[in-house]
Amino acid sequence: MNKNEEFAGVTVLFARQPIYDRQHQLAGCELLFRPCPRTEALTEPFDGDLATRQVLRNAFAHTDIRTVCEQTPAYINFTANALKAEIPFDPGDIVIEILETVEANDEVITAIEDYKTRGYTIALDDYRLKSANHPLLALADIVKLDYPQYSAEEFTSLVTELRHHYPHLTLLAEKIETQEDFLSCRQAGCDLFQGYYLARPSKVERERLPSEHFALLQLLAELNRIDANAKELAKTIDNDAFLKRELLNVVNSDYYSCRDKMTSASMAIDALGVRRVRNLASMLALSKLDDAPHSLQRLALNRGQLCQGLADHLGGEPISGFTVGLFSILGAFFKSSLEDIFDNLPLPAVLKEAILEQRGIMGLMLATTLQLEQGNLDDLDWPALAEYGLSPDKVSQAQQRAVENSDAFL
Repeated sequence: MNKNEEFAGVTVLFARQPIYDRQHQLAGCELLFRPCPRTEALTEPFDGDLATRQVLRNAFAHTDIRTVCEQTPAYINFTANALKAEIPFDPGDIVIEILETVEANDEVITAIEDYKTRGYTIALDDYRLKSANHPLLALADIVKLDYPQYSAEEFTSLVTELRHHYPHLTLLAEKIETQEDFLSCRQAGCDLFQGYYLARPSKVERERLPSEHFALLQLLAELNRIDANAKELAKTIDNDAFLKRELLNVVNSDYYSCRDKMTSASMAIDALGVRRVRNLASMLALSKLDDAPHSLQRLALNRGQLCQGLADHLGGEPISGFTVGLFSILGAFFKSSLEDIFDNLPLPAVLKEAILEQRGIMGLMLATTLQLEQGNLDDLDWPALAEYGLSPDKVSQAQQRAVENSDAFL
């Protein structure tokens, strides 16, 4: 059996790591892949040289790569061997990331020059040198600087040197974990930023949440009450003028194509269902926060949809996966710890335990969502997932569905 045949019938899991520009706008996504047999997870790490082309094709058998990356380029790792294979995507769809382990020999240089001639963008991954002397810099369009490997002085000095010798380069700071990291790299002169800093709260010293934030949190809690019926949900929405207006604008849009014009939350619930309206209303409520970047809202939406997609395979649960995913990221929206936020809200214990301690079945769904979100594909707890009937194939299906739902949600 050759390698393409070996991977022709497997499930492919992927993770997206967003890349942002200086204004927090999405500028691309790094895509990570792991092929899994349909019956059980791989027991050995994925060798990046194995059937790259076939794996990529399988990953996007049902969802195109532009949709997965929200209409931005996909950054994909390439080994020296992978550079020899034909790429099944157009130049505008992907950025070829040359791994740091690739030796700059004549064969590799020839391959890169050929791709550049055909219009592909080339990035150097995990740049850790202290100076601008990498042999492939002249061929690169983007350099991904491994930020944690440098002191503040070393990083600024390297950026300055790269700018001087290779002014055409786009400089991307990767592994940015905090807002402080982002600000430091932006000040140094970087153009793009990759990491999880948007999902973590900024350090803000204050004694209590502002009153408008507290009111918004109470609204979110009311929208996501476990015991709320359709009538109560409709009343909560109709009592908030902003939320009612925005919800009706969305449900009356061409996307939903409702036969009759919706004039109340009750009508929207009848047409779309309680869960869909609750999820939509929760995201619209968060849009009240003027200082929350749009990319953070998208990240919250993606997390909620993926957590819900996984939970859909479990049958009826008292709390929705979307609520668990959404509430797990509220700290970044309100610039406060989740513990402080939850102390102010009448939330059910099962929701708090799932988010704060990742306990219970919904805690497992959130933990799986976060592992997928962060690219920790080798750390998924397959034995625990199997206990609830979640095979690699079902997890992959949840990923694909979450991407499609998120793309149409807002």
